[in-house]
Amino acid sequence: MQPPSIVVSDPIHQETEATTAWTTVNTSEAMPGVTSPLGWTFWHDPIELGALQAFCDLGVIKPADVRVAAPVDHRLNATFYGRYAVNVDRMRGIGDLMPGTSADAIELQLMGGLRPGIISHPSRRRYPMVITKMPVSVLSLPGRLAELRSEIDMWWQACTATDPVDVSGAVERLLDARQRCQEALRLHCAASMMAQGLYDQLTRLASSAGQAGLEMRLATGYGGVEETRVAMDLWHASRGELSVVEFLLRHGYQGPGGAEISQKTWRDDPEFLEGLLDRYRTMSDELSPENREHDRASERHRAEAELLAGLPRHQRPKARLLLRLARRYIPLREVGKVAFLQTIDVARVAARALGRAHAEDGLLANADDVFYLTVDELRSGLPEDVAAIVTFRRAQRARYLTVRLPERWTGMPVPIEEDNAVAAPGDRIVTGLPVSPGMVEGVARVVTDPGASDMEPGDVLVCETTDPSWVSLFLLASAVVIDVGGPMSHGAIVARELGIPGVINTNNGTRAIRTGDRVRVDGLAGTVEIL
Repeated sequence: MQPPSIVVSDPIHQETEATTAWTTVNTSEAMPGVTSPLGWTFWHDPIELGALQAFCDLGVIKPADVRVAAPVDHRLNATFYGRYAVNVDRMRGIGDLMPGTSADAIELQLMGGLRPGIISHPSRRRYPMVITKMPVSVLSLPGRLAELRSEIDMWWQACTATDPVDVSGAVERLLDARQRCQEALRLHCAASMMAQGLYDQLTRLASSAGQAGLEMRLATGYGGVEETRVAMDLWHASRGELSVVEFLLRHGYQGPGGAEISQKTWRDDPEFLEGLLDRYRTMSDELSPENREHDRASERHRAEAELLAGLPRHQRPKARLLLRLARRYIPLREVGKVAFLQTIDVARVAARALGRAHAEDGLLANADDVFYLTVDELRSGLPEDVAAIVTFRRAQRARYLTVRLPERWTGMPVPIEEDNAVAAPGDRIVTGLPVSPGMVEGVARVVTDPGASDMEPGDVLVCETTDPSWVSLFLLASAVVIDVGGPMSHGAIVARELGIPGVINTNNGTRAIRTGDRVRVDGLAGTVEIL
C-alpha cells in the first residue's frame, strides 16, 4: 500500500452511480482480462471518442456531443477492477435516436437479455440528419477503411522496424499511435454497427422464409477476411512456402490479448509459432484455409439459393439486395480491428523504449514499470513519487486478477472471488448461442492462454473469449465453445469462415468442461454435451 501522505490514483478502477447499468458481455473480447494503467489510459479516449464520432458520422448525435464527459456515468466506457465495461444506459439513449433499431435492441445485443421494467424513450428528432448523413457515411465506409488499413500497415511496418531515438521521440510516437487508434476505432465502430445490423436482418429474413438458423450459412464464405489471411500465411509457413521472419513482418503485432499494451506479441515470442507450425505439418492438405474458404463460399451460395426459394417472389429483390450488402459490409468488421491492433503495437514498442530509457536513468526500478503509469504521466514527465505509484498500482492490479466481475450489473459491481469450480456431475449439457452450424464429437481442450496451449489437431477448443491471435488455434480445432460473445463476435466469424461448429456465450463452458472430456458440439442447436 502507498504511504499515508501520498494519494495515488487508480486509473483502472472507476466509480459510478447506483442507478447506471454496465456490462462486460461484449467488451471482454476487445480487451480480455485486467488492463494495465497505461493500457487503459491509452485506450479510453480513442474508444470513447471513436465510437461517438461514428454515431456523429451517421447523424445520430451532434458534433458537440463528441467529447469525453466528465462524469463516468455519462460516458460510453469505463473500467471497474481493471475490466473494460460499456454503459448500457448511455447506449440505450443512442438507440432511442437511431432509425432501424431501438434501445431494447441495443440492450439485447450488449447484454444478451432485457432487464424487466425498462422503458424506452424513442425520438425521431435526429431522423432528418440521419437521412442526410447516413447514406454518405455508409457508402464511403469501405473505401475509407481500405485506405486507413493500407496507411496504418505501412506506418506500423516503419515504426516497429526501429526504436525511437530518445525519450521525447518515444512519447511523440506514443501520442501519434493514440490519435491513429482513435480514427481506426471510429471506422471499426461504424463497420461493427453495419455488420451487426445486417446479420440481424439476415436472421429475420431467414426466419420469415421458415428457415431459422440459415443466417449462419448465409454469413460465411466471404473470402479475404483478415483472420483467414493470417491462417493462410500460417499454413504456407508450415509448408515452407513462407519464412517465419516474413510471417512476422506481416503479422507480428498479433498475440494473446493484443489490445493490452503490456502483452507480448508473436514477434516477441516466435517460439510459440515454431511449435504451432510443427502441429500444422501433421494436418492433411485438404484442411488448408484455401480449401475451407472455397467450401464455405459454395455453402453460402447454396444457402442463398435456399433462402430465395423459400421467399415469395415479391420479396426476392429486397433479399438479393440484403445479401449483396452483407457480402460487402460484414467482412469489414475485422478490417478496423487489425488497424487499431497495429496502432496499439506501435504504442507498445514506444512504451518499452520509454521503460528502458527511464530504467537506465534510474527513474524506474524496472523497464516494465512503465505500464503502471498513465499516458499523461509519461507525457508530462515522471512524477516525483513514481516508485510509490508503481508499487501501489502493481498491488491493485494483482488483486484485481484474483477476482472476476458479473457480466452485467447496476451501480458498482460486486467482485466474485476466482475459483476453479466446475459443474456438478449431473450437469452434462452446456448451452449457448449457435453461431456456426455442424455437429462434432471430440476431446475438449480448455485454453486460457493461446500462446501456451498444447492443443492438437481435432481437439474441441473451449475458451473464455477470443481475439484475432486465436485464429492459430481455430485452424487446429474441430469445433469451438466460447464463454462470451455473440453471432458477430470475432470467434463466431472465424468459426463460420473456417467451417467448424461453434457455440458462444455459454457463460460457464470453461468451468463446466474440463480438458480431456469427450464432448458433442451442436453448432445449430447451441448445445455442448459432455459425454
